Amino acid sequence: MRKKVFYGSPNKIMDFIWSDEISATLYSIANTLFMLEKKIKEGKTIGTVRIDYYSTLSEDEIKRISYLLRVLVLEVLYEDISFVLVKKDLKDKKKSPTFKDCSTICLFSGGVDSTLGIIKSKDYYGEVLGLFVAHQDLGWITKKVEEIRKVLLGERGIELVKFLAPSMGKGYSQLRGFLYVLYGAILSSFVQAGRIIISECGVTMRQPKFAPFDTITYTTHPLVLKISKEISEIILNRTIDIVLPFEDFTKTEMMSLISDDSILSKTHSCITSRWGKNCGKCYACLTRMVGSINLGLSLDYFNENLFEKKDNEILNSLLDFCLNYELNKNEVDYVSLNTIMQYGKEDLFRRFCQETFLSLKKLRDQGDLDINYEFILDYYNEHKPRILEKREEELARIKNPDFNKIL
Repeated sequence: MRKKVFYGSPNKIMDFIWSDEISATLYSIANTLFMLEKKIKEGKTIGTVRIDYYSTLSEDEIKRISYLLRVLVLEVLYEDISFVLVKKDLKDKKKSPTFKDCSTICLFSGGVDSTLGIIKSKDYYGEVLGLFVAHQDLGWITKKVEEIRKVLLGERGIELVKFLAPSMGKGYSQLRGFLYVLYGAILSSFVQAGRIIISECGVTMRQPKFAPFDTITYTTHPLVLKISKEISEIILNRTIDIVLPFEDFTKTEMMSLISDDSILSKTHSCITSRWGKNCGKCYACLTRMVGSINLGLSLDYFNENLFEKKDNEILNSLLDFCLNYELNKNEVDYVSLNTIMQYGKEDLFRRFCQETFLSLKKLRDQGDLDINYEFILDYYNEHKPRILEKREEELARIKNPDFNKIL
């Protein structure tokens, strides 16, 4: 089958992007990669991608960007595609936007992690500018983010900028994290920011396969962030810090810093929240449920409760992973375990696994645990006596974000 050439359209939906060559180049690369993934998912066989660029780049810089894009697509989408950058002149420049200068940008999605991240960033740095990337077909998320902006951010003096992005379409986009970081770099060029905050918790950033046929989430995977950072720095012609203050936090540890139902219920966690509510049946919702149960918070804002379903595949695979990780690491998938060890996150996932079993203990204490899960909990307690009590004591001690964690 002959492989096609994909010429990435810049998808001109924000006029001010075309006010200078740097923002136009970042925008063109970000959107092309995002739309390329959709073409691949449609079954298109693509051999070469051509991308317009507008800023001044050396031959070595062009080669490096092309190489990094090829690595990114190969590692994340498992497609070997060549990239050709095509120099274009930026004609009919638009009026430059008037954003107030700010040294710190925090990517904001309206989830638990980003809500906590932007609030804590404001506390730490004294100023922060939030960036929300709104996809054209995710109106419900945009509405939720606007509610959070009015209720939580406005009263704290936190400004939120909205950038428009191409439609998400069906399913999940693995390269949306790349899009978001490059959009962050665009905003940084307008406001003279030197850092971008990525406030995802560490377990999500490096989530391994909990079951053999799971799909790994790459949105804030270190590989995606490193490539996004390097490409941004080449085009910006300066360094920019990617700060990861919660990379050593579990979801429960993050939620313990913002354990307020009135706040948590306004945030969203999963891709199906495009319909206005957390689905309650994906891994993102499951880890959030674990945190809510451990902290005594409400589960009313989920459409479904995974813990109420008997023989639930998602919960079962997570418990199987956690049991093996704690008691018999030889049974953990080699690739998943190697990923955890490669980044030195063994203790992070130990705490994560213990919190998963702690949520079972909490449910049993309330009389709400199915008997099948009671057997698993008893087996775990038999081999790890008093570990859950110790973990509960640890959670009672506040753990502060580390803003010195820089990629």
